Amino acid sequence: MSQIETVTTGDVFEFTLRGERRTAVAMLVTDDDVILLDLVDGDRPVWARPSQLQDVAVFHPDNIDMAATAA
Repeated sequence: MSQIETVTTGDVFEFTLRGERRTAVAMLVTDDDVILLDLVDGDRPVWARPSQLQDVAVFHPDNIDMAATAA
């Protein structure tokens, strides 16, 4: 992948697409590195290539301290 080394299902993305900041969850990653993103704002899911996204931050849920989220 161009900007992103590895993406797995369930990863949380923050990115800029066409000048708009978005947050999404990776629902599916294809063999040719196309990602189905479930947009958090309630918009319909979209397919994207990592090369289309700018200012990307990827959060892997299994690396997050679960004690902090169990409030």
